[in-house]
Amino acid sequence: MASKPRIATRAEDMEKELREIKSNVTHASPPLSTRNWSTSQHGSDHSPAEPLPIISVPQSVTDNIYAVPDNGSYFAASEFEMQRIGHLELSPVAIADILNCYFTSYHHLFPILPDPSVFVLNYQRCSRLLFWVLIAIASKSMAKYNQLHLQLEPHVRTLATSIEQATDHPLGTVQALLLLCWWPFPFKALRDDPSWMYAGSVVHIALRSGLHRPYHFSDFVYGDRLDATGVLTFGKAWIGCFIVNQIIASELGLPCTVPLDSTILSVVRGTSEVAFPTVLVQQLRIAYQSFNICNTLGNNDMSASGLLAGNTDMIKVFERGIQEVETQIGAQMSTYTEMALLRVKLQLYSFAFTTDTQHIRIDSRASGYLSKAGRDATRVITVASQYAPSHELLQPWPATARSSIVYAVHVLLRLLAYPEHLDQDTAKNYIGQAWMLLRSRSELENDSWARLCDIISYLSRTDSTGGPPVMAAVQARMSANIVVQSIWQARGRFSDDVLRQRPKDYTAAEARRDLTQFGLDLLVGTDFLDSAQFDAISNSILNPDEGGLGA
Repeated sequence: MASKPRIATRAEDMEKELREIKSNVTHASPPLSTRNWSTSQHGSDHSPAEPLPIISVPQSVTDNIYAVPDNGSYFAASEFEMQRIGHLELSPVAIADILNCYFTSYHHLFPILPDPSVFVLNYQRCSRLLFWVLIAIASKSMAKYNQLHLQLEPHVRTLATSIEQATDHPLGTVQALLLLCWWPFPFKALRDDPSWMYAGSVVHIALRSGLHRPYHFSDFVYGDRLDATGVLTFGKAWIGCFIVNQIIASELGLPCTVPLDSTILSVVRGTSEVAFPTVLVQQLRIAYQSFNICNTLGNNDMSASGLLAGNTDMIKVFERGIQEVETQIGAQMSTYTEMALLRVKLQLYSFAFTTDTQHIRIDSRASGYLSKAGRDATRVITVASQYAPSHELLQPWPATARSSIVYAVHVLLRLLAYPEHLDQDTAKNYIGQAWMLLRSRSELENDSWARLCDIISYLSRTDSTGGPPVMAAVQARMSANIVVQSIWQARGRFSDDVLRQRPKDYTAAEARRDLTQFGLDLLVGTDFLDSAQFDAISNSILNPDEGGLGA
């Protein structure tokens, strides 16, 4: 990894270069127990004056990103008491088992919590919301307790909107909501996912509590101050706010709501005096690239849609910035980190699809990026498919993995209209692999995974090569333009009756219509690989030599 001064100098040079190019660009408007639990656990978070130390991050990452490793022995049942919430009850043995699972299998992926040895010392003062969030997340991958995951959802959602939790336990609330965004509960329609609300709430709570100004904590809490460990604890939470907010914002095609400040920029540039966990630094640098790309190319203040006209030169600059980050991370890149970095590359290249304003074929300079988009989209799916799960209980995907796979498959669907940049059989082969990955995650009828599969099935069957490729009609959703365009196009799978209704949930409305008019038999949809035209794809997945997997 480059030295701190070199990283700082390079970051400043990049920013200067961006400003110079931007000033020369013409701005235009382009187009369990199973018995039950009310917890006796009250009290406060760890006092800011007595901050929690940081857990060290493992240097090696397990090869199988889906595997649930054997749990460590951080906690003993004797350290806990029975806990209750609603009609659920959890024994000390179960608490120890589940927390051991969390700190073994999950914590190192997003290390915003303290070391488990410190966590248990402060357990009685732990935020109630944070405690139940940890239980809900880790229980999902444990055969003995996996029913808890969905049983806890309504209770956790209630706690997550509690004003009392936010005021009495600001740090614990921020940590809990960030973890809920990183490993969300299953949801159906996208509008049912509270992650964007949580991502916004943590910013307000963090700002009000001074997490962004840890060296001046007494300006926010009278007569209090943080030692070095407290600065580290607050800094991790604030960095987490930026990472999560930018991931979700870019997924929805909205501007990030976290202001850039010295804490964030010093870590990005490698000049911070605080030693943050490596994986957080990597994710922050990746999120920072995404932030700059989305705001510069998709949130231009001189354009009604936000799109920056004539963006080819800017794409080149950002491409070099991503290469810098890739070099900095180097051999320390984990599977999930690679997927996150590839997603940012795809976000950058997505603006090549919307570079023209006259609804004609993409010009030659921008079209060169489409081949790169195809390369990186197939790489995302290759990485995700490399260790296809063979066991029943899966460790939940972090937000970075889900968003990377979903974005990659939307890019491939769009590239079906550009066979000169990616062979159609190859594209469909990878789309089929993505479909199987997403389908394997479906837990509920018509949940978000099933809906994604329906969209993929529909768009893969439509004639995407009839006529010249044109700019997407959706222009105001930043790097999410191509995703939203695909979702709008996939509305064509619904009946005219449902489309005329303009319901809040089209999938649910279509299901009700089918039930009313045709009976239960027609409620079972056609799966992607059941379609006759995708027999070849199924065969190529089973026989990689025929499917162009090396492309």
